[in-house]
This record gives sequence, C-alpha cells and structure tokens, in this order.
Amino acid sequence: MKALRRPTLAAWLINRAALTSPGLTKELDEASRELESAQARALEGAEDAAAQWRAAAERERSATAALIEAAVEAGREAGHSASPGTVEAVDETVRAAATDSELRDRILRGRVEREGSAATLGTLASAPPRKRQRQSAKRRDRAQARREVERLEEELAKATAREEQHSAAVERTAATLGRERKILADAKRDTTAIGRRLKAARKT
Repeated sequence: MKALRRPTLAAWLINRAALTSPGLTKELDEASRELESAQARALEGAEDAAAQWRAAAERERSATAALIEAAVEAGREAGHSASPGTVEAVDETVRAAATDSELRDRILRGRVEREGSAATLGTLASAPPRKRQRQSAKRRDRAQARREVERLEEELAKATAREEQHSAAVERTAATLGRERKILADAKRDTTAIGRRLKAARKT
C-alpha cells in the first residue's frame, strides 16, 4: 500500500478544518456543485440562468471564505500561526476546489497533500452567455446612439451655418430694399412735382 506523503502546512490546515468543521466542507461541496449546475444551464442558454449563476456564485464565495477562515483559525488554535504565504496557499487551494471535483473530494475527506491552483476558475469569472449577449447588444446600441448623435450634431452645424448665411443675405437684402424704397419714394415725389408743374403750364 502506498504511504501518504506528509502534507504541506497549507494542506494540513485545510485537513484540520475539514475534520473540525465538516459542515463547512459540506457547504463548499454543495455550493460548488450548484455553481457547476448553474454554469451548465447558462451554457445551454436557459432563460433564468443568469440569476441562478449569480446566486450560486455568491453562495460558493461565502462557503469558500468560511472554510479559509476556519483553516487559518484551526492552525492558530493548534499553535501554528500561518504566514501570509501559507494563508495565500490555503486560499488558492480552497478556491481551486470549486472547479476541481477530485481536489474537493480530498478536502471533504481531509486528505489534501499539496496545494491546488485556482487557475481553472477563469471560466467561472466570465458572465453567462446570455448576459454577455445582452452586454454586447447594449454596447452596439450605445455605439449606434453615439454615431446618431454625431451625425445629428454634424447636420445641426451645417444647418446653423446655412441659417447664418441666409440671415446675412436677408439683412443685406433688407438694407438694399430700404435704399430702393427711399429712391422710389424720391422718384414718386419728383414725378408728382413735375406733373403738377406740367398741369400748371398747360393752364397758362
């Protein structure tokens, strides 16, 4: 029978927490399974997947934080004050268990030997497909709205320039009309005066 390797300090702290607080490891297991299920539903495009995803992710985060705290406290009670590096290793390992069923099983049994990596959590950090689609649609709508605003602003600038040009032309025309009206009035007076003189001359 193969002998178990001596666990690292981080692994030992997790194992001790699993033995002293089995309820926390059970909650982590259930929360992780729920999150996996929500992820699968999201990938299938279920209508309510986004809300379930958020709820499951929050439950998994709470379960993870509780187990990490219990592991650190268990070490403290046993006289093993964990260094920042050890706490980080505990954190990384417990978080990795969210997507690593084998590691999660070892945590449940208190048989962790080495730290795990949470690199596989990348897929869980992304938004559900439908949520990404909605966000993408919103970005497209905002971009289209911005283009429409820019187009209207450009049209307004051109319309304003045309208005100013026509306004200036009207002012010039009005000034010319005023002068022409004065000339016309003078011409009418001259015509009237000449007509009167002509009439008077004829009577003579």
